[in-house]
Amino acid sequence: MLVPVALFARAAGFVVPILIAGWFGVRAETDAFFFALSVPSVLLVLAANAMGTVVVPPLASIRVHSPERLASVVAGAALASAALSTSAGIAFALAIPLAMPHFTTFDAYTQALAARYTWMLLPFVSFVGALSVVRAACEGMGAFRLAGLAPLARALAVLVTVWVGKASGPDVLPVGMGVGALFEFLWLAAVLRTAGVQWAIPVFPAESLTALRALGPVLIGEAMVALNLVVDKAFAAGLSDGSVTVLEYADRARLVPQTLLEASLLPVAFQTWATSRAHGDHKSQQASAKQALRWVFLLAPPALAGMIVGREAIVRLLFDRGAFPDGRIVETANTMALFIPAIFASLLGALLVKAHIVAGRYGLIFHLGCLSLALNAVLNLILSRHFGILGLAASTSVTTVVVTIASWSRLGIGWPATDGVGMVVASGIACALLWPAAPASVADFTLWACAVPFVGLLTVGAYRSRLAA
Repeated sequence: MLVPVALFARAAGFVVPILIAGWFGVRAETDAFFFALSVPSVLLVLAANAMGTVVVPPLASIRVHSPERLASVVAGAALASAALSTSAGIAFALAIPLAMPHFTTFDAYTQALAARYTWMLLPFVSFVGALSVVRAACEGMGAFRLAGLAPLARALAVLVTVWVGKASGPDVLPVGMGVGALFEFLWLAAVLRTAGVQWAIPVFPAESLTALRALGPVLIGEAMVALNLVVDKAFAAGLSDGSVTVLEYADRARLVPQTLLEASLLPVAFQTWATSRAHGDHKSQQASAKQALRWVFLLAPPALAGMIVGREAIVRLLFDRGAFPDGRIVETANTMALFIPAIFASLLGALLVKAHIVAGRYGLIFHLGCLSLALNAVLNLILSRHFGILGLAASTSVTTVVVTIASWSRLGIGWPATDGVGMVVASGIACALLWPAAPASVADFTLWACAVPFVGLLTVGAYRSRLAA
């Protein structure tokens, strides 16, 4: 039921980089902006996957046992999360000017611009911290669809702000991000109020200790994973001009299916698991986790394999306009294709992390994060020397697959069902057979002919998922 909502809301978010590509193209200013944006993007992941995650089990317990305290607890957690994000943002803004001369080949102008953009993005960082908690509270109250529309409010605010101020140049980009985060917060606050949770004086109850004990290892573990984005862009900054921007555009394109599934399945599954545990029903929690993972195996592979075959057509449809240079199309498309294996592993990994957190395995999240950062840095160092930006994308995929396998092995629910493995194999074979066709345009009939087997496999996966449900 959430998929149409996620499609509608997230589609607006994906329009943002498309229009940025058309309005500003690939140049030093966009390199500076996307490099600066990588810092609050790290904080965005930290807030959503750390603070916004560890509060879910305590909030579920409060909702079940003492709902009258929910409003003040949500307010306190949102305030604490915003303060944490802001502090980290200031620390990053102070460190970036010192780090760039050693980790990038940016000239003095681009370095100064990136440093300034990092400070300009601080309002965005602050709101991101509060957003994670308020969104979790909305989903805990069952307002999944209204909360799922929040990205639409952000995207519209960003686009209007950037469009109005684009004549002033890329300086309007960080301003637009802050305005967008503000509008998303206001939307979620209204949703929470509609769900029956009125704003109250912030408090930090005894349940906060549970979240605080989890916050340290989860925060550090998720920070390690999120820092991979900064590491990738640091390596890209040492390649040819425009490499940081190409990496950003390729990464945005590959996030379409990942964001769609995470916006629909993940929040419902996580809240369901937390509520089951609050009621003491561990058996139901484990069965639900296994079912959610099986759905990913049945539904994701056909769509991802189809993206690989149609990679160039997808990139041309998204970015081939305005100031975006034609020579970057193939490079962006191939980079996106190499990100695809990481998408499948990330979908599974996101569910696995939530299952471990509900089960209280906080130390495991820390160790998986350390493994992710170390392995990605080593692979980046090796592969970027020989394959450039393609090596960076490949290292991300290899790292994500390895970490996901390690995470699954510790969950204790057995390995995927036969039909799930069969879907992966069938989608891979179809991709290998159709790879040579690789149509370059959505107007090419070959593209739609190639889509037939993937649509067929997706239909089979949906049927199997429905039977399992």
